[in-house]
Amino acid sequence: MPSPVGLGKPTETETGGKKPTALVLYSRKHCSDTPHSLHPYTSILTISHLESVVALENAAFSDPQDRATREKLIYRLNKCGELCLGIFATVEPDVDFQAATRATAHLVETGRTNEAVSVLLGHIIATKTTSRITTDESMAYPQDWDSDHPSPSTLGHQESGLTIVLHSIAILPELQGRGLGSVLVNAYIQQMNGTGIADRLALIAHDHKVKWYEKLGFVDKGESAVQFGGGGWYDMVFRLEPAKSRVTYG
Repeated sequence: MPSPVGLGKPTETETGGKKPTALVLYSRKHCSDTPHSLHPYTSILTISHLESVVALENAAFSDPQDRATREKLIYRLNKCGELCLGIFATVEPDVDFQAATRATAHLVETGRTNEAVSVLLGHIIATKTTSRITTDESMAYPQDWDSDHPSPSTLGHQESGLTIVLHSIAILPELQGRGLGSVLVNAYIQQMNGTGIADRLALIAHDHKVKWYEKLGFVDKGESAVQFGGGGWYDMVFRLEPAKSRVTYG
């Protein structure tokens, strides 16, 4: 079920030293300078969101080496979509918001008269691994995963793993620097904390993003051995809260 999220005030670090701006859109009808505030909400991603996820991935990462391929996204959304989270906003037809993901957005409600759509603003794409940190094996996927009889493999998603690897944390370019990335990551942490699904989150980050992740509670584990995109990454880890015991009454 979609969960509403609040937009906290972004820091100067997140906005590149500039004064944070409000997350607003503008109407094409009547008064072009009438602001429309976004009300972001989060929801689990499924394979039905594939085209929006691909469009966002391509728009958010200018360097193709930093992007997940379409094939990897298909694999991850099929195998473990429950670990993947999107942040969306309802956009009505008269709102001027030319995002890369608008053309692939789904109608909010079938038969809704104003044809408002649910536009993907950002996403987290993840899998599980048995390793304590991100590895090249966890970032790969078995080529025969969708065959009738796939071979056992240590590549890609490992259901028995206790580490969730965050492969992609992406925000639409026009919305970057407004605190939306922090909202998305915090929503993901809140969703995974205390569930017992995993005991940690792991990711790799470029050196200029290490401080940003540290502000969110991740710990820098040093230079990563991962060679994805040519290497040069840093391992980051976030410790999740343990599963909460159920209280029984009687």
